[in-house]
Amino acid sequence: MNMTTTGDAGDKSSPASPNGNKRQGDWLLRRLSLVARQDGLLSRAQIEALLNQAPDDAMPAAAWRAWIVMVSDACKLQMSGWSDEPDVAMLPMLMLTPEGEMGVVLARGADGSWRIDGPDGLGYTHDWQPGAQFTKVEVSGVAPARRSAKAFFKETFFADRRWVFYAALVAVLGNILALATSLYSMQVYDRVIPTQGFSTLIVLSVGALIAIVLELLLKLARSAIVNEALSHIDINLSSGIFERLLNLRMDQFPSQVGSLSGQLRSYETIRAFNSAISLFACSDAPFALFFLAVIFWVGGPFVAAVPLVFLILAVVVGQLSRSRIERAAMAGTGAGNRKLGLLVEAVSGAEALKAGGGGWQVLTRWNDLSRESVRQDADIRHLSETSQYLSAALQQLSYICMVATGAYVATTGSITSGAVVACSILSGRVLTPVNMIPGLLVQWANAKAAHKSLEAIFALRCDNHEVERPLVPQRIEGRLSLQDVAFTYGPEGQGIAIPRLEIAPGERVAILGAIGAGKSTVLRLLGGFYCPQQGRVLLDGLDIQQISRDRLSEVLGYLPQHVSLFGGTLRDNLLLGLSSKDDEQVLRAAQATGLQALIAGHPKGLDLPIAEGGAGLSGGQKQLVALTRLMLSAPKVWLLDEPTACMDSQTEERCIVALEQAMADGATAVLVTHKHALLRLVERIVVLTPQGVVLDGARDVVLRQLQGGVVVSPGGNPSNRPQPGNPSAPRSAPSAQVMTTR
Repeated sequence: MNMTTTGDAGDKSSPASPNGNKRQGDWLLRRLSLVARQDGLLSRAQIEALLNQAPDDAMPAAAWRAWIVMVSDACKLQMSGWSDEPDVAMLPMLMLTPEGEMGVVLARGADGSWRIDGPDGLGYTHDWQPGAQFTKVEVSGVAPARRSAKAFFKETFFADRRWVFYAALVAVLGNILALATSLYSMQVYDRVIPTQGFSTLIVLSVGALIAIVLELLLKLARSAIVNEALSHIDINLSSGIFERLLNLRMDQFPSQVGSLSGQLRSYETIRAFNSAISLFACSDAPFALFFLAVIFWVGGPFVAAVPLVFLILAVVVGQLSRSRIERAAMAGTGAGNRKLGLLVEAVSGAEALKAGGGGWQVLTRWNDLSRESVRQDADIRHLSETSQYLSAALQQLSYICMVATGAYVATTGSITSGAVVACSILSGRVLTPVNMIPGLLVQWANAKAAHKSLEAIFALRCDNHEVERPLVPQRIEGRLSLQDVAFTYGPEGQGIAIPRLEIAPGERVAILGAIGAGKSTVLRLLGGFYCPQQGRVLLDGLDIQQISRDRLSEVLGYLPQHVSLFGGTLRDNLLLGLSSKDDEQVLRAAQATGLQALIAGHPKGLDLPIAEGGAGLSGGQKQLVALTRLMLSAPKVWLLDEPTACMDSQTEERCIVALEQAMADGATAVLVTHKHALLRLVERIVVLTPQGVVLDGARDVVLRQLQGGVVVSPGGNPSNRPQPGNPSAPRSAPSAQVMTTR
């Protein structure tokens, strides 16, 4: 391909690019981000991770194809199939040469030249290099955060309809070949036996044998096509549903984690039903009518009327049992999810059950749920088997009536005895799809119950709810503000109300209060994990719910009160979301917090195995791991919820020193604690109750007032900052109530 450039080059380098050999990968990432119309769709960590996996510029096309698909998926883009020529109607299209050179074909000029945007800038070409491939890359139809479960399944299941077409085509050919058995029988009875034509019998037998072998091969081909398609669909469904779960806003998470996991896994039931009903509707069911038409052609209307009547009866039997199967499936699904939820609770709380001797109570609940689940499964099985038995009986009755009717018609000379035999065999083919209906009804009922559960999850709000293009501010100063905020856990749960709270950039604030005052809730609101029912939470004057979650994760460092680690290694947990950090940086942070002792004390060092949830590590060790990871991320805003609650005094002192050094560059910090030692990190204290802020002022002044045993009630305007002329004056309300501290 001979291309001349215009000199209007794009950026030749990017700070996110790991080295000069990744120039094409860096260029493609930026171009696809523009196509996605969301500059902040990918976090810096995601960009670095993708670039680390990008082939070098000199690698051939085979090495680039998989990576392009990976980037398109990350950018929520949809790719068409690769073609040998660009299509003017589909421009712009991505071009990839066999040598791995890339470009975006933008337009075609009047002189026949093509305009291309590449890593070296804009250019033109009249001819393409042999072997060049082109694909259309565009935005997917529906934003994932707003899709219903029904739309998601429809989009995923039929993203590539070719497999349905191929499977239906194979079924058509197979069913046509299936006629060979019936026609073989008819010819044997009508021609071979009367004439004793054994040579004809041999030819017919060989032909029937060939048809049977071909039908078998077609069935195997159909199975292979369907299995390959369903494997791909399974992966996409699993990925999409898990991504939906990860995108849920924290205040939307259901409280029953075990039941939630059961609901999420139910997509397998929906997938199985969708695949079965698709093949049934596209290939199996239509051929009942096809074979009925063949019977009409061979045996006439009287003979064809017999399987038609029984076909209608079989459908009616299936419909009569449908509603009962549906009710049983709904109840069984609910019991199964509750049973799984109880199992998760029992495993996670096994220590408490043993200590409190409450195992018998949990066992009683388990047995009750088991009995309910078994009873519902038995009801479904009974209804399904009853339908199957009735369908089988109808099929046998149909065969008897077919033979009797055919024999009567044959005596009149209208049809031959061979035609009677052929029609009898074909009548079984007519009712075979009907015998599938009971099983499909059970699958349909289970799929409907599973769909209802998933639809409830898809209705939950995600991060950046109803925000078309989340904001991605490049510079974050760290100014936090709560304005007329009210938040409640559930309709009758305890909540908080804060008329106004301002935290300046670089300010370090401690939030104190009694148990249940809402201190942790305030941190989650400030981190954007929760959305207030009333009011707004602002970061640098921007509504925090409108800022991209990935961008918030980069600048806000949140350490929860209860740390949960992930199964893997210590390195995996320390580098969670931080793939660009090397071992030297990890060890430097571990040295600062004291985690180095744990690393040095284990023969595997950073590859120390971590069990699911961090089992095997003490509470203090888990906090050390989480705090070390937070220091590695170097956030602009620190949100710390009891960061040293499980640590001994020596480890706590070391962590406090490490935090002082990490925050020395002007980071904003909000700290929740009950420990006096941590208060030296802050310069301001806010005292909180469920009714709001009751005291807000300089650290030493507030501490003196707390030690005096008196704080004020939230009756005034506690949000007023200390005046410049008197910075130590605490912000308070006029009426007083007593709070003693010991």
